[in-house]
Amino acid sequence: ILDEAQCLPRKLLMPALRMIEVLCAHYGCSVVLCTATQPAFDSRQLKAGGLPLEGRELAPDPDELAQRLRRARIIRAGEMDDTALIAALKDTPQGMVIVNSRAHALDLFNAGKAAGLEGLIHLTTRQYPVHRRKIIDDIRARLKDGTPCRLIATSLIEAGVDLDFPKGWRAEAGLDSCVQAAGRVNRNGTRQVEDSTLTIFSAPGRSSPAEVKSLADAMHRTADRHDDLLSPTAIRDWFEHVYWKAGPGRLGQPIVDSFEFGNSGTDFPFRSVAEAFRMIDSTMVPVIVIGDDRAKRAVDRLGFDHVPSGLIARELQGYTVQIPAKARALLVANGKAEFKHPELRGDQFCVLEGLSLYHEDSGLWWEHADYLADEDWLV
Repeated sequence: ILDEAQCLPRKLLMPALRMIEVLCAHYGCSVVLCTATQPAFDSRQLKAGGLPLEGRELAPDPDELAQRLRRARIIRAGEMDDTALIAALKDTPQGMVIVNSRAHALDLFNAGKAAGLEGLIHLTTRQYPVHRRKIIDDIRARLKDGTPCRLIATSLIEAGVDLDFPKGWRAEAGLDSCVQAAGRVNRNGTRQVEDSTLTIFSAPGRSSPAEVKSLADAMHRTADRHDDLLSPTAIRDWFEHVYWKAGPGRLGQPIVDSFEFGNSGTDFPFRSVAEAFRMIDSTMVPVIVIGDDRAKRAVDRLGFDHVPSGLIARELQGYTVQIPAKARALLVANGKAEFKHPELRGDQFCVLEGLSLYHEDSGLWWEHADYLADEDWLV
């Protein structure tokens, strides 16, 4: 079962689809593709690399279901700077804003604090997962009780997070992200659809990664052709446009081609393909934050050579923050983090020293690694 199937990395899409097809055709597997934004894996734009999906839809009449289960609507607002977003949140006791970068989310959160917004909450991957889960529990409680709850977040809440806001704002991105964000608005269907809006805006002065900009451009073109961006037809049209614009070469087709029989017989490039096929492709590295007693006990066990590293790594997975490799090196160089028991564990476990750089409302500020904490000035 592939939940949130649209999250398959596009640059690896063709080999991933080939593997799915082989598993089904030759190994007796059944694969279920689950998502509210079903990718067009049978698109003609994928040429011979698509999946034969005709007649395999499990949900009866998706178009009718989409209408009957409608919870919210998407509207487009054009440009909205941080001042406009803060003003919108001020008029909305419960609302969310999703932006495309951690830096923008932090700036917007600080602007909200300066404006005195009540119930302001920041959710970011700067916070370790256990901490984020506690914040999400607090958000749910606030939404249920009707108390002020103004959330500023990155895209991490768009899939697999069960939240139900009356209104939301989303910085321009791919249509799949926008539709997923709309799924956090009136999620439980207790409000009028007309009043439950996700507003798509462009953020002036904020640069987006090239891929996000490309997907947002495709969303604009889809919006020009469809009045209802939440319809299955619009979603499929968007995926088809994205596949057409990328072309098989940028969807991983060269990996597939490298396994064709040729002059080299079966001398397939397994090593180079293994290096190229990275489902999680990131230059970020983990730093462990000792956020509670459970994390402390796990870190203390690093000194016992009979305890497997894999076991401790699983225990500490919920206490890690991914940061740039250079930033982690700076933390270590300035005594803000340390590789624990390298004689036993090598460089696997980098632990933040103290919590002076970790903030309850905004997570780890690794940018301040070269500054002394307040207590370090004391003599």
